Amino acid sequence: MSESSNPLAHRTTLTLPQGQDVLRHIRRITGAWLNRKFGRVVPMASGLHHLDGIRVLLSQVAYRPDGAESAMRLQLREDTTEATWRTTVTAVEADDGAPAAVTVALECFANPGHLPEPARPRLVEQLVDALPCTDGSTPLTLDPLRIHAGDVPRLIDVLCDPDRRLPAVVAARPLREDRLWAARLAKAMPKCAGDASLYLLETVPAIDAFRAAAEHHRVAPGAVRTFLPEVDPAWPADAPRHRYSTVGRLADRHGTASWDTIVRMVQRIATENPLPDALRTIGFPDGEQQRRDQRRAALHTAHSGEETLTLREQVKELTALLEMADEEIEQRRSSEELALRTVASLERVLRGGRTLWEQDMEEHLLALEETERARAEADVLRARLARTGRVAETVIVEPLPSQPTSFEQLWDQRAVFEHVVVTAEQQHALALDESDRSRVWAAKVWSALRALDRYGRDAHEGFHGGFYEHCQSDRSQWPVKKVAMAETGATMAKYGDQRTLPVPTAYAPCGRAPMQPHLKIDNKGESPRVHFLDDTKGATGKVIVGYIGAHLTNTKTN
Repeated sequence: MSESSNPLAHRTTLTLPQGQDVLRHIRRITGAWLNRKFGRVVPMASGLHHLDGIRVLLSQVAYRPDGAESAMRLQLREDTTEATWRTTVTAVEADDGAPAAVTVALECFANPGHLPEPARPRLVEQLVDALPCTDGSTPLTLDPLRIHAGDVPRLIDVLCDPDRRLPAVVAARPLREDRLWAARLAKAMPKCAGDASLYLLETVPAIDAFRAAAEHHRVAPGAVRTFLPEVDPAWPADAPRHRYSTVGRLADRHGTASWDTIVRMVQRIATENPLPDALRTIGFPDGEQQRRDQRRAALHTAHSGEETLTLREQVKELTALLEMADEEIEQRRSSEELALRTVASLERVLRGGRTLWEQDMEEHLLALEETERARAEADVLRARLARTGRVAETVIVEPLPSQPTSFEQLWDQRAVFEHVVVTAEQQHALALDESDRSRVWAAKVWSALRALDRYGRDAHEGFHGGFYEHCQSDRSQWPVKKVAMAETGATMAKYGDQRTLPVPTAYAPCGRAPMQPHLKIDNKGESPRVHFLDDTKGATGKVIVGYIGAHLTNTKTN
């Protein structure tokens, strides 16, 4: 995690029906979690508790006018060598009949020179397991709900529920028993609990019934689809919006990358979801101020009464008050410092988001212009063919490859290009699926491969010049400003080994070669790149793509 990263590493928000005595249960479950974490009983009373030299627990309670508790907050701060970690549990019981709500947030304020890797607190799983949490009309569970054929209509209702705010993960059991697949499902689903509703199409009739009810959003045996809110099963164009993981990737014996991507996607969406109003607006009284006022009142009463305190006792009381004040000043200073870091991070995110929006808008307009131009050209060509009596040639009967919606799908379709050979290592490409921009990037990389393939075809048909000149011509399918044909000498001197990439042995017997030319897919986040070599006039007769992945290190990298 870089210093500029958003310190909010994870947040899960759960809703529960009223009348469940939510605050008592939350305090009990969180207390048990803290006791296990520290191996002893942790104080839960209101106020500030120093648990050891690096950990502080703040407990706060809010009350209604009638004196009943309305909300609680427990905040654990841990100052370690690599980072300051802050875990906050906030729960509120509304008095207007609205559902009760609880949120578990983990913030990570990395120290310079450290890259901590935050993980969702296990407390989330324990809350889901112990409490009747819901998302709209569906329960949130630790393990997937088993769906049989008769349950499919209800599942469709859940997917289309307008009140659903979390993803719904729907898995389909493989046709043949697969213990590895089942073990990975059992390990991954609890990590999604609370951040998504979970379902398992248990039988072949259930899979068939789901396909009949949601043909365009089907889930094949052994596959998993992660449904975002507002599903429209009758609209084919809606299907790509909901990430689809194939059985081939999920059952891969060499790794769990696809399962890990599902988990990270679900957790990211939960973190980015806005808080309910009840949690966002809740305020807590200053517990430390109350404690100081009580101590002052006790001191004043003892001093003004008939019982005279000795000077030593008065000094002791005053010293205790000063220590409490010093402690509160230090905690407020630390909290203010973390708040300033949070605000600075959010401002960077806002600026980056606006820049990204402007870039995306420009690219969408360019893509729309290109699409309209392609349609107009197709209409002209069809008309010319029709005038020569070749009407049959104006109809395309063979299926065209669809634009992938993920790098997993792109990888499965990479062989469709006749003049491009992809030798890139799979893990670098699939790692991009963990970004919230993966769908956009996958579409852009697909366009990049298509542009390289078009260049390879034109090169075989006599085009004079390289790919850069091709992008400058009227045949171009890729903007020339997003092409770099060489790296700087300083970058190659220091990081050239990263750009020595896999190639066919027909090109280089050792199977690797320097690959400087690259296409720029984006300039934000991982800033993906596609590195390639032009061998259209060489031994392979193709464009060799040796890398698809995040921006490789250069002299400007932090």
